[in-house]
This record gives sequence, structure tokens and C-alpha cells, in this order.
Amino acid sequence: MNSPARILSAIALLSFALGAQALSEQPTSVQPVALSGITPTQPGLHLVLNAGITYGGDTIHVAPYTNGSTQDIKAGSLVQLGIGGLYQFENDPVALMLSANYHVDAAGGSNGSDTFSRFPIEALVYYTGKERFRIGGGVRIVNSPEWVYTVNGVTEKATFDNTTGLVAEIGYHLTRKAWLNLRFVSEKYKANTYTAPNGVTYSQAGRAPFSGSHMGVNFTFEF
Repeated sequence: MNSPARILSAIALLSFALGAQALSEQPTSVQPVALSGITPTQPGLHLVLNAGITYGGDTIHVAPYTNGSTQDIKAGSLVQLGIGGLYQFENDPVALMLSANYHVDAAGGSNGSDTFSRFPIEALVYYTGKERFRIGGGVRIVNSPEWVYTVNGVTEKATFDNTTGLVAEIGYHLTRKAWLNLRFVSEKYKANTYTAPNGVTYSQAGRAPFSGSHMGVNFTFEF
């Protein structure tokens, strides 16, 4: 064998030997790398707290002020607070969250208040297989929706039937324990009764429903 051929053969054998050694030194398993630097939600059950603002829906009432200004009380606004539990599956990119919430739009002054309040129970399912993002949806059962307007000790109010809405949500993982969520809710409220300032209650059956559909931004904190 001439010299060039021997040199090429030696190089080929050396390359093969080095490649075999490199393969033998590879770890038996490769651990996932958090490219974003954010630790994903750990498998198991977590306590969660929710806090956010919402806007939308039909106007339930226009609250007047003594200076001539007004504020709309809407069926899809304004503040929602909640507490619940989130379960992250260990072997699947899926999480479940169940929460109890208080949702209210309100205006107030020294002589009274104007509020539309309700108590939604939400059950949501999330896909958590995307780095720093999650997408999900589910249902919310809205309990005891009620509008109450009190001025100088005189009250009028309206009650609404319990209702069920649909929720869609996109979340972004801000820190190890905090999510920022953009959400959309579709729901309607059917009026049940109206109580006049004189205390007489009237049926509101057959009245066109109010849209409570809204969008919002909230924060979820995991523990």
C-alpha cells in the first residue's frame, strides 16, 4: 500500500475510534433543558390564587353622581378574584384547574353604592406542552347574580337566573409561580325579579337576556 493510501486509512480508523468513544460516553438519558430559564409547573396538586380585571357585556344600570357624571355598571365587568386548585399531570402536558370566584362591577359614593355581583365556579383544562405558554378552556357556572342600587338608605335590586358560560384562556409563564392570562368569556344573564324602592317585587320573566360576554387579563399564582 502506498503512503497516501496508508495515511487515509489511518485517518479513517482514528475517526471511527474517536466516534465510538464519544458514543460510549453519552449519558443514558437526556434531561430536558428549560430554555427560557423558567421552571415549569411541577407535577401534582397546587393551591392557586387568581386576580384580574374584565370588561364587556351589556349595561345593567347607569350610576349617577351628584356632580352630573355617570358610570356604567356592566354585566361583564370589572374585578374577579378567586381561589382554587391546579393539578399538573406528570406524564402528560395537561393541567386541570377548579376555582371559586367573586366577580363584581361597582360604583360608590358617600351616600350609596351600585353593584352587580356574582359567584362563578370555573373548571378549566390546559395544554402545557409549549415552553412558557399554556392554552385552555372550559366552563363557568355563575351563581347568585344580583344587581343592588342603594342611595340614602333606599334600595332597589334585580336578581338573575344562575347561568353557565364558556371560557377560553391563553397564559404566559412570568415567573416560577406566576402566570399572566388573557381570557375570553361568553355568557348571558336572564333577569328573574326586580324589587322597586317601595319594596314591591315584580317578575322579569320573558325579558331579553343581558350579555355578560367579556374579555379580561388576570394573574394566577401557584403554591
